[in-house]
Amino acid sequence: MTSPALPLAVLFGGPSEEHEISLRSARTVVEALNPARYEVRLVGIARDGGWLGPEASWRLLHGEDPGETGGPPALPEDTACVFPVLHGPFGEDGRVQGWLELLGVPCVGSSSVGSQLSIDKVLTKLVLRGNGLPVINWSEVDARAWDKGRIGALQEAARHGFPVFVKPNRLGSSVGISRVESVQELEEAIEAALCHDELVVIEPEIPGREIEVAVLDGETLRVSEPGEIVLEGWYDYAAKYENDSAELKAPAEGLHPATVARLKQLSERAFRLLRMQGMARVDFRILDKQVGYESAGRVYINEVNAIPGFTSISMYPRLFDLAGIGLPHLLDELVQSALRANAPTSVEPAIARV
Repeated sequence: MTSPALPLAVLFGGPSEEHEISLRSARTVVEALNPARYEVRLVGIARDGGWLGPEASWRLLHGEDPGETGGPPALPEDTACVFPVLHGPFGEDGRVQGWLELLGVPCVGSSSVGSQLSIDKVLTKLVLRGNGLPVINWSEVDARAWDKGRIGALQEAARHGFPVFVKPNRLGSSVGISRVESVQELEEAIEAALCHDELVVIEPEIPGREIEVAVLDGETLRVSEPGEIVLEGWYDYAAKYENDSAELKAPAEGLHPATVARLKQLSERAFRLLRMQGMARVDFRILDKQVGYESAGRVYINEVNAIPGFTSISMYPRLFDLAGIGLPHLLDELVQSALRANAPTSVEPAIARV
C-alpha cells in the first residue's frame, strides 16, 4: 500500500537582502521534490515580511508580483514538516526555527540554536577558536562605538594591514562586503557594511584557494569531498549569481590527501560545535604562500552556512551529486532527518492556519 504524500511547506523569500537568492534556491528545491512523496505547500514571504497565501506564494516564486501584502506567520493546514529555503536574517538566523519549535512542527536544517550561532560570524569564530579550530583573525566595529568616535575603530581595523575584507556580521552571499586596500577606503567600507548590520567584521585577506565542503546529517553524518571556487579577484555577489566568472571545481584538484582529510575533519567538528543539524556548507581559505609567520598550506575556516544555496550552480548539491546523492535523494534525507530530530510532542500545537 502506498503511503500518502507528506504535507511539506516550503518557505522562501523573506525581508533579507538575500531574497532573490532564496527564490532561486526554492525553485530548484520545489522542482526536485518527488510529488509522489510530498504534497508541497508554497509559503512565500514578501520583502516586507508578510507571509503570503498559496496563490500569491506561487506568483512570488515564479517572479511575478504576488498581488498581496501578506500577514503574520501562518502555515497551511495539516503541515507535517517545513523546509525553510531562506537565506540571511529573518530566515536563517533562528527566528523562524524558534517559532516552529514552539509550535512543535519539524523543520529541515538546524535548530534555533545552531542557526543563531552559525549566521553570526563573530560567535562562530569565538566558538570555533575557543575549541582550537583555525579561524581568520578579525576586528569588530560596533555601530554605537562608530558613532561616538571613528579614529580608534579605524586604527584597530588597520592593524591587520591591507588588503582587508569588511563584512556585515550576519549576512551571506557577499552582500555588503568590500575589499579594501587602503586606510582611505576603510571608512567608506565600514559605513557601507553598517547599512546592513550594526556589527561589522574586518578580516585580513588570506591569499590562496577558496574551498567548500558540504555536510549532510541524514541517515548518517556524511562529509563531502572538497570543492573549489576558482576565479580572478574575489568571490563577490556578481561572481556568485550574476555572471559566469567563477569556475566551480568538484572535487577540488591537487589537494594533498592529508589536507583533504583535515578539511573534512574540521567540517564535521565545526558542524557539531555549532550545534547544527541536517545540512551545512563549511567554507575555507588555504594560504598559498608564506605570509609573515603564517605557513603556506595553512587551512582557515572562513564561514559556516546553515542553509546553503540550492541554485543550479550551488556547490552544496553539486558536491553530494558527485558522491552519488542526487538532489531528490538529498532532499528526502533532509526531510527524514527533520522528522526524526523534531518529532512533534503529544501536545497539540496551536498553529495559525491560512
